[in-house]
Amino acid sequence: MKYLSLLLICFPVLLSAQGINIAVSEKAKINFSGMIQTQFNYSLDDRVDITGKHHTGSEHFSRNSFSVKRARLQLNAVISDRINAVMLVNFGDFTGNPQNKVLENAYIKYSVNDYVNFQFGQFRPQFGQEDNYPVDFVRSIDYSNQYYLFGSNSWQSFQIGVSYFGEIKDIAVPIKYAIGVYNGNNRNQIGDNDDGKIVPARLVFGLTKSTQFGVSGGAGRNMGQKIWAYGADLDYKKKLNERWDVEFSSEYKQGINSVAFFAQEDPVIPVNMYAMRGIYLLPNLSYSFKNTRLKKLEFAFRYEYLDADFKQDGNSRQSYIPMLSASFAEAYAIRVQLGYLMDKYERNVPNTTQYDTNRIVCQVQARF
Repeated sequence: MKYLSLLLICFPVLLSAQGINIAVSEKAKINFSGMIQTQFNYSLDDRVDITGKHHTGSEHFSRNSFSVKRARLQLNAVISDRINAVMLVNFGDFTGNPQNKVLENAYIKYSVNDYVNFQFGQFRPQFGQEDNYPVDFVRSIDYSNQYYLFGSNSWQSFQIGVSYFGEIKDIAVPIKYAIGVYNGNNRNQIGDNDDGKIVPARLVFGLTKSTQFGVSGGAGRNMGQKIWAYGADLDYKKKLNERWDVEFSSEYKQGINSVAFFAQEDPVIPVNMYAMRGIYLLPNLSYSFKNTRLKKLEFAFRYEYLDADFKQDGNSRQSYIPMLSASFAEAYAIRVQLGYLMDKYERNVPNTTQYDTNRIVCQVQARF
């Protein structure tokens, strides 16, 4: 009890010496925000459902459906001038299997200055340009197929770990940098499933006011297997005049597909033979209106090539997605999108999602 009493007396003094206010929770500024995305999907192919799966049997399936894709709520607590905490949940995951889902962001950010920043918890690693913006700002109908494949292999999407990042602005070529250490077994896990960790890193160079070039690379261990990935991307934004804007994004990535390796019951081929790679191009042209309810019209066209197992018997997938988008408030607060999704596989595999598909997607989004 003597030591406990001493600790209770000294603890506030120690916190005060570190410049931390004990009553900080009473002074925290808490902001709530949210986003809802609803969709209508329609398959143009008689034997393909809304998920892109082909059917040859007599089972019932849906070729058109309404759905709630995302229903997000975010809390951002500014605790001090250096510390803030963020939580982001997606209630849309409850419509399916919520296991290891729902919770997306849950992290604490500590910022010293532009050069020194830390994050602890669950968040998206910096491993590509798609990690830099939330899905409600995506120029296409969704993130790329590449993003989800590399996310399932723990390089992107939401991961648990710690990162250090910053930016050097006052030089000829500004640089953003980030490096982190993560469990490597994806989000919402009680703990790591092995002692292996992944270490992704990223550099972004501001070549001009309009052009950014990024490079990413990482290595690690998963269940005793060495894994790695790398990529490069180019982003161009230009305001042509007060009405017209043009953007162009492109990205290439390659790495070890450890998910495919561990999916084998008794793998005899080494893990480095399970390799994935992909590239996408995404031009976007927008026209802004003044003094009208319609704020902006955009036309985007994403082309993507992806092969999840190109060193062996891969089945490459090419996607073509033209899309028209109308915004009725600033910053996509109200947005309506109409997209045509065309997937073409190197070879069709009946009764799977590896089958040529043609689908129409209408998406309505509200941010608040």
